[in-house]
Amino acid sequence: MEKIVVAVDDSESALHALQFGQTFAAQLGVEVSAISVVPTQDEIGPRRTKLQGRLASHHLEAVAIDVVAHDSAKAYLGELASCEDTGLCMMAHGRRPVPEMLIGSVTAGVVRRAQRPVYLCGPRYDSRAHQRVDVLAVCVDGSKLSEQILPHAATLSKRLGARLQLLQVIDVSAARKSTALGHTDVMESAYLNALARRVESEQKLEVDWEVLHGDPADSIVSYLAGSHNTMLAMTTHGRSGLSQVVAGSVSHEVLHEASCPVAVLRP
Repeated sequence: MEKIVVAVDDSESALHALQFGQTFAAQLGVEVSAISVVPTQDEIGPRRTKLQGRLASHHLEAVAIDVVAHDSAKAYLGELASCEDTGLCMMAHGRRPVPEMLIGSVTAGVVRRAQRPVYLCGPRYDSRAHQRVDVLAVCVDGSKLSEQILPHAATLSKRLGARLQLLQVIDVSAARKSTALGHTDVMESAYLNALARRVESEQKLEVDWEVLHGDPADSIVSYLAGSHNTMLAMTTHGRSGLSQVVAGSVSHEVLHEASCPVAVLRP
């Protein structure tokens, strides 16, 4: 990444993403700017004036703002997030699946379109607890899909000088159906240990790991609750609408509850 771009709208919460974008860019040693997408050319001026006033009130006047007109903010930002030289940061309002199906979500649409991770701040993001990234925690579940974020995470951890950690959750309710929970734990530990060693060999960096137990989303959020200077990285199936309501979404739940920034990739 050669630059960080923060997508902002006219909401006050968008400034949280800008705060993260600034600290993220500073740690990476790259420039940061803000971008806002409006539906028509007529809205560019008013949106720019409003954002400049809001940034000034928060002493963020030094951040350059670009306002563009496009009929689909999801499409425009999704294409921007796919650029290899750009890291896109956004505020995710963290709506639950059913409301999201009814009213839509720009953030979800961007993640579904992006070819690279999108860096998100959920509604509980705490900029005081996470002023930089010292630990990059990556969620994996044994699937090839979940592991597709590992190359991105390894590259980012090197750039940030952050420790790379693998997290795996054993769903206790599912494990109890087995005759040996301990055997399941050993199997999952073996998977994480082998994966960590593989990443170390391929990426030439140290990797540690942690096995958690319980509901996947709850376990991840609880584990991160007392953390500082951490970023979580995970993949998502990127389901939308009714399919997300039926299947659920760990990434959606984690983003809604986590206080740290979350890098999300839809392979």
